[in-house]
Amino acid sequence: MSTTPKKSSSGNYIPSNAREYDAFSRNVHKKVDENIKRWTHIPDSAYKEFQDAQNNFRDYQETFPAEPTRSQTTRRNELQKIATSNMRQFIKFYLRNPIVTNDELVSMGIPPIDTVKTQHTEVKALVKFSIIIKGTNNVIVDFQEAGSTSKAKPTGCNGLIKHIIKDTAPQSHEEFTHSTLATRTPHTLEFPNEFSGKRVWIVMCWQNARGILGRWTEMQTAIIP
Repeated sequence: MSTTPKKSSSGNYIPSNAREYDAFSRNVHKKVDENIKRWTHIPDSAYKEFQDAQNNFRDYQETFPAEPTRSQTTRRNELQKIATSNMRQFIKFYLRNPIVTNDELVSMGIPPIDTVKTQHTEVKALVKFSIIIKGTNNVIVDFQEAGSTSKAKPTGCNGLIKHIIKDTAPQSHEEFTHSTLATRTPHTLEFPNEFSGKRVWIVMCWQNARGILGRWTEMQTAIIP
């Protein structure tokens, strides 16, 4: 018997039943915890958001009474909705990534990448960005699709921001030491106080749900306030 996850008629493999979602969430969370050090493409901030959203729902579900009040049911449903939305985005941008194997996806109850019909193998869109200095220890990256008047991102893409603190310009993209997958624009890079007055270099591209990158921008630089 095949263990490959099957989609429902709506194409959604994430359970809607609270108890089933609880089990699904725990399994995915367990597998991510086991592999997070090896899956180095997942930013710390995204991992924390994932943990918080799933834990908030599961903690409430653990103490959910057999005969709940209407307010208790409403609260449980709100937490599940938040957790499901977070789970969907986390899978889309971090688990459906070439670093995560199809066998690992199946072990989490997620259909393998090669069964998904709408995969993009090339990112043609270009990104443009500007640096905004505002406040203390913050560098704001305002980005959008090049040639577009809209702030909407290309379908299925997020902005991949790389940066490095360095006096002189990096000679290649491999020199950049930090990366962040920005789901919204503008995105704020926050730095500890000791980095105030230092120079930061920033470069960007679009990244789709399979982890495929578009063309990198020219690097830009600013002094951290």
